[in-house]
Amino acid sequence: MASLRLPFAILAAAPLALGLTSCTSPATSSGSSETVVSAVVRAESDAGGRAFDLDREDDGTWEVQVVTNGRAADLRISADGGEVLSRKDADTVDTEDRDALENAGTTMADAVRTAVAAHRGGGIDEVEIDRTSGEPVWKVSFDAGADITISLADGSVVPSTE
Repeated sequence: MASLRLPFAILAAAPLALGLTSCTSPATSSGSSETVVSAVVRAESDAGGRAFDLDREDDGTWEVQVVTNGRAADLRISADGGEVLSRKDADTVDTEDRDALENAGTTMADAVRTAVAAHRGGGIDEVEIDRTSGEPVWKVSFDAGADITISLADGSVVPSTE
């Protein structure tokens, strides 16, 4: 009977050990698509507008700019994307960026999902509106240095011109 106790104890402790090893510190968590999408959705919901710029900060938090009524709001979002840590109103939004957002068929959150599917590796570091051949695009930058460009109009991956 004693021989069954040891294997049972090991099996009983395995889920706890696996759970503890899968935990990561928020400051070191990568910009996974789920975390980035959560940060974008939280910022858009709080500000009542559309996100147009996102940066991962050194401490793992997110700075998200949202346009609301032609003005920008800067929001600091927790590393897990679940909480607004601070918010301040900013200046007016660049006319080209505001027009691109008003005519966009693709949100930042959708662009992140598409870019992650196309890139398959690394965390997201930044998302911003850019221009490719004069057309507005989402530029999704990964921490390994790769950029994936997504059309604002239809959400398709735009081939690199480099």
